[in-house]
Amino acid sequence: MLYLNDSDIQQALTPEDVLSSVEEALRVYEARSFTMPERLAMATGEGNQLLLMPCAAEDHMVTKLVSVYPGNRSQGRSVIDGIVVLYDRATAEILALLDAKTITAMRTGAVTGISIRYLAQAGARSVGLVGCGVQGYYQLLYACAVRDIVRIVLYDIDPLAVEALTERLRASPVKATIEVADSPEALARSSDILITATTARQPVFPDDPTLFVGDRADTGKHCVAIGSFEPEVREYPDALFRLVDKVWVDLDFAKEESGELIAPLRSGLLQESQIETLGHLIASGRPPARGRYGTTFSKSVGMALFDLTTARRAYLNALEAGLGTELQA
Repeated sequence: MLYLNDSDIQQALTPEDVLSSVEEALRVYEARSFTMPERLAMATGEGNQLLLMPCAAEDHMVTKLVSVYPGNRSQGRSVIDGIVVLYDRATAEILALLDAKTITAMRTGAVTGISIRYLAQAGARSVGLVGCGVQGYYQLLYACAVRDIVRIVLYDIDPLAVEALTERLRASPVKATIEVADSPEALARSSDILITATTARQPVFPDDPTLFVGDRADTGKHCVAIGSFEPEVREYPDALFRLVDKVWVDLDFAKEESGELIAPLRSGLLQESQIETLGHLIASGRPPARGRYGTTFSKSVGMALFDLTTARRAYLNALEAGLGTELQA
């Protein structure tokens, strides 16, 4: 079996590789040509979780075992850690072990990239990110891969996180100018695309609808929520849901798992009929329903199908390029 660490995966996959892998997963999801039970989550105390995410599709299977320990960030340790196991579906032979931090960060960033590709206004040129951890870097990397972004605005409650991300972006292929906002509100007002990648348990923006609209309907903002996946957690306020005609999700279960959708559904601000999967929109070939204000919103909670298509692409590319370390079973 092949072991692929962070460096191996980074060399094996281009941003377009990951974007196409995620879009492939969305197509497979809509075709229902996969087997994927609900994610198993086990609380391990102090807001920490251990997650088990299996999936089978076409000729391969995958199991991801990943921990989510938000408190690790203050200790300089990874919030997310774990391993992805890629199998041959016919024989259950383990083909590869892959670093789960890297696979998760890449495919999650690419989900946002795909949502921007299909939902953001064509003229969107600036992106604001709230939450400057490891995931924030990949959110911006894939945003810049699908739009001609000329300005990035950053905010985090930890100034050191902003500084670290700024340095990483300046050493990356991203060419946009980088600014730092003094509040989420200021960031929202100066950005065409808003991305939240936080561990916040309450909305990070004020409950002000003017933060989420453009000057005209054809300049409405695209908003993305990445950080929240628990029933009692959300990153956006009620005001956003008073503006949107539709909400796009990566999988149907999102409306049962994420407080980002549970809360507005419960209060009546959002109806189930307004929720559409991103894969369904892509398959339809039609433009998104932007509504009166032009505001669009997407929420991703992630799924093992993303891990499968991304890990498979990394494995095949690594074989071709001679990357990774062979392990004896």
